[in-house]
Amino acid sequence: MENKFNNDFIERITNDGVGMLFVKQRYKLDEAAVELLSRIKNKGFKLVYVTSGLPYKSIQEKLDLAKINDYFIIDSVTAPIIQDTVLDNKCIFIKSPGDLTEISINLENLLKKGGETFVVIDSITSFLIYNSENEILRFIHFTSSIAREEKSKLVFIVIENNGISKNFLDKIRSFIDEEAVLD
Repeated sequence: MENKFNNDFIERITNDGVGMLFVKQRYKLDEAAVELLSRIKNKGFKLVYVTSGLPYKSIQEKLDLAKINDYFIIDSVTAPIIQDTVLDNKCIFIKSPGDLTEISINLENLLKKGGETFVVIDSITSFLIYNSENEILRFIHFTSSIAREEKSKLVFIVIENNGISKNFLDKIRSFIDEEAVLD
């Protein structure tokens, strides 16, 4: 397996707690997803994947390739598109990526169940389509606080584009312990 991470971001994030992974283009993340998920699994974490950009089935396929069984997905993409979402005991379907409160409540409930958990929030860039910067900052503050309180690990994915201001990224950085770039 080709190592797509230039540094040991997963190792650092498992020690420090909250990170931000910058991805130049979505397809780069798709190419590296199995490696990222496998490395999380190898550290012994259960995975919670919060998605605002890819539907549940796409994430589930990547989890299957990484041979991850201990996971839970919070999907805010599928329900708005498909009216009759299939009930699954490993997924909560949220009605909209704009419902950060519902996402936060479900995430908090999952983290309070205990155990070593690694949360991936994919992606801040997609959430910005549905929410204001201030709403996103409150979401990041809340989720990073809960992750620290529950001794869980958390990584926010940012798909870099011209739509995210440097000022907004600087505000996000106040909640982050580690950063990495996936070229």
